Amino acid sequence: MNRWARVSLKILGGLVLGGGALWASWAAFNNRFVDDAPRPVPEALRVPPATLSAERNAMYALLGMSAGGVDPQTAGLSRWALIASGPSKPEEPASTLSWPGSGANGVAKAWNCDAQTEDCIAVWSREAEGLRSLLKAHAEIGQRCEAIAQTGMAIEEPLIEPVAEPKTRGDLMVVRGFNFAWRPAFNCLRWLQVRSVLASQAGDRAAMLGLVKQTDALTVAMLEGTRSLTGVTVAGSMARRHWHLVTELAAHDPKAAPELRAMLRPMSPRATDVTRWIQTESRFNRRVMKELSCEDPNADLKTLTLDSPVRCESRFWAMPNATQHLFDEQWLQASALGAEGPLGLVDWKPNLESKMPLGLPRWRNSTGYFIAAVGMPGYVTYVRKQASVLLVNEAARVALAAADIAPAQRADWLKTQAMDARLRERLSIVDGQVVARPWDPIEGRTELRYAIPSGVTSAGNLTGSRTDSSPPRS
Repeated sequence: MNRWARVSLKILGGLVLGGGALWASWAAFNNRFVDDAPRPVPEALRVPPATLSAERNAMYALLGMSAGGVDPQTAGLSRWALIASGPSKPEEPASTLSWPGSGANGVAKAWNCDAQTEDCIAVWSREAEGLRSLLKAHAEIGQRCEAIAQTGMAIEEPLIEPVAEPKTRGDLMVVRGFNFAWRPAFNCLRWLQVRSVLASQAGDRAAMLGLVKQTDALTVAMLEGTRSLTGVTVAGSMARRHWHLVTELAAHDPKAAPELRAMLRPMSPRATDVTRWIQTESRFNRRVMKELSCEDPNADLKTLTLDSPVRCESRFWAMPNATQHLFDEQWLQASALGAEGPLGLVDWKPNLESKMPLGLPRWRNSTGYFIAAVGMPGYVTYVRKQASVLLVNEAARVALAAADIAPAQRADWLKTQAMDARLRERLSIVDGQVVARPWDPIEGRTELRYAIPSGVTSAGNLTGSRTDSSPPRS
């Protein structure tokens, strides 16, 4: 063997030995035998127990509206029992009452108008005759909606509890955690909005105001009672639709503007409390991390069903406790920043990679660190959506309050209104409209506009806005 061959073999052998030593060193820091010891759930991340009795919780009535011939509250409780215990959404009962909106004709399309971005007053007025016939055909479920959406109604979103010992894939929290049905609340909101616009078109201002008041009761109850990330997002979407339509109604009927303005109140501390969904999402995350040991990484996802058996056992390379502690650190940081509400989180950037020198991967629990580093930044979008709901509330209230301010003075007037600087810098008044720039686009739109009604309200400062002396931040 010549000299160069011997040198090449030595180099190759050194590389193999070095690689083996490197792999052995990595393996020594990445296996279940060196996992962290379990820790109690941090107090700030514990989900508080429900405080609203089932009898008073209107969420169940919303859930049971479509069960014909049965009290909605009773039907909703039965439906929830099936959702909470089963791996999938239960089928609708045979005697289901249907909502309007299915079909491709003009009336069905009009019913589905998006009130947060479209001029639904114009759309619904054009199809008024057809919509009245549609409402008449679905009167029973609409009457149930109106009976539920009353001043003083209360909602507390029930939460699905994990299965202690999963036996099938349908038992896993990642499958069961998304079973709640939010469509009934959305349909009830739209029913009330369509009815209010048709009442306004018919010249029945009292009926219109009464229906808007009911819409506001439903919206506020949803904002204050939802607890999951999905629920909070749905409530925010409902609120944006409600507040936009209120300003449009005021613009179309300026004489109703003072009463509409009185209904549109600042969001309550409960409605802006981000710790609700942080606690719930942290609990969901904790359970999913635990159930990772139940998933077969080699399984063909196309062949899996809800009844596919699962076997939960420790994986040699998994470090679930250490990974969960990484997530807990991020959730605790978010909870602390969110003490002042959604605006405290708009600058939150959960970037675990920034903590590593030179951007190198973490040596211990590399896989868990990667999961946390990839998963946590996805929540920033939802934080910005919730902050944008607060912005929209201010925008709609500014639009109604600006009614009696001379157009040339409105820009200066806006600067004097008591509100958080981070909200004010995203609001402007252009061509008789308040323009809001949400942190992230809403339905593809970077700006949302709220009409200022003609001058009939008494001018004055906004009440209840959150003040903040901090410098503007984008």
